[in-house]
Amino acid sequence: MNVLSLRRVLFGGVLLVLAFLGGWWLRQQMAALPIASAHPSARLSSLEEYSPQQDTPTPSAASENISPISMDLMQLFYSVYKYVEKQHVEYTPELAKPMAYGAVRAMLQSLNDPNTRFLDPEEARLWQEAAKGTYYGIGAVMTVVRKVTEDVERRELTVVAPLPGSPAEKAGLQPGDVISEIDGRWVIAYDPFLQVRRSGARGSELVKALEEARKRVVAGLDLRKALGMLTNKDQPPMTLTVRRGNTTLKVKVNPSVLRVEPVTYRLMADGLGYLRIAQFHAETPEALRRALAGLGNGLRGLVIDLRNNPGGSLESASQVAAMLVKSPTLALMETRQGETKRRQPVTINANPRVKAPIVVLVNRGTANVAEVLAVALRDKANARLVGERTFGDGLIQTFIPLSDGSALTLTTGKLLTLSGGDFHAKGVYPTVAVPTAQRLGQDLALERAVGLLSARTTTRRAS
Repeated sequence: MNVLSLRRVLFGGVLLVLAFLGGWWLRQQMAALPIASAHPSARLSSLEEYSPQQDTPTPSAASENISPISMDLMQLFYSVYKYVEKQHVEYTPELAKPMAYGAVRAMLQSLNDPNTRFLDPEEARLWQEAAKGTYYGIGAVMTVVRKVTEDVERRELTVVAPLPGSPAEKAGLQPGDVISEIDGRWVIAYDPFLQVRRSGARGSELVKALEEARKRVVAGLDLRKALGMLTNKDQPPMTLTVRRGNTTLKVKVNPSVLRVEPVTYRLMADGLGYLRIAQFHAETPEALRRALAGLGNGLRGLVIDLRNNPGGSLESASQVAAMLVKSPTLALMETRQGETKRRQPVTINANPRVKAPIVVLVNRGTANVAEVLAVALRDKANARLVGERTFGDGLIQTFIPLSDGSALTLTTGKLLTLSGGDFHAKGVYPTVAVPTAQRLGQDLALERAVGLLSARTTTRRAS
């Protein structure tokens, strides 16, 4: 081999190493991301909430039988840690916690489940605040949607629902919006080094493409940083680049602190009532009791508005359903025990307090236990669903607090309709399809719901 050929081989080898190292580094960064709902109470449950009417013991890591494979892997981790602790030239005791946090994040990332994540103590505190209805930042429930197109995996920061009265709602954010940039900085959604390697570029073109990918990553925001900015009340006004369908637009948002009222209500004309359930958390059932008392017993019809309700606590939704649905169960829940999956009913103490006909408003921001309640009202209370297809989130996340104030959220189950229907990633279709976005102050979906109730009560009087 002559000198020129040898140089070419060495040059090509260096480029391949650079491409590999760049992609490896980015994947390690993405492995440490808390890629899930920015306001986790959107799908918050606790270990005791598997079935609201059953006593389910809390799993204890110390009391469970650990398989030999697990013990071997734990020993492997401990061995590596001890080597680092004893021999790494730059190691200091202050690095122990960041190493442990990074290892846990990477382990959970390997599950390829955006909803299973590790929370440091501050992130865990924000999660628990959200579980009580207090939000910081733009006030939108967000999740990371995983998509694979042309063999490229994307993880896109997506709005599930802007909360009522939030900066996000005031700025015009809508369910399904993808936030691609914050103040002009790319929210890293895929590995650009992988794209370069697959492009077939060679020589100087490869070097240039790799350098551009490196600059883009360095200037960008990983998902964890992006979520941190969007949930920080002290963050200055931000300009978000949002992809909505095939349209890209700029949205300016002023972060703040938001307290969400879980239930609001009002009496409308002709003896009809309007009830909006914004979210399911610990205070929602009592708020609903007060609302139903305020509406009185003489209702001729009731509109229940679940639009932009991202879900929340399964226990809370079960208590709400008990006041609205004459059924012993709310839904089915699929969980895993060892190597076996099982389905069990989510039982409720049904004591419905609404005798009047019901219409339920839903849209793309109706998610998780809000979808379950909508289906239960349709199937067990003869309610009509008016609006748009729902979000399609049937997964249950369990919040597990850890000893140092950090926490773990783990996907522990899937919600199914009473008939066993799987709505995850599919959504629930309305009985009557109507656009739900207000236009010039006109709420077409609410008007349609009122019309359906008025026609129904008129028919009942005539008969």
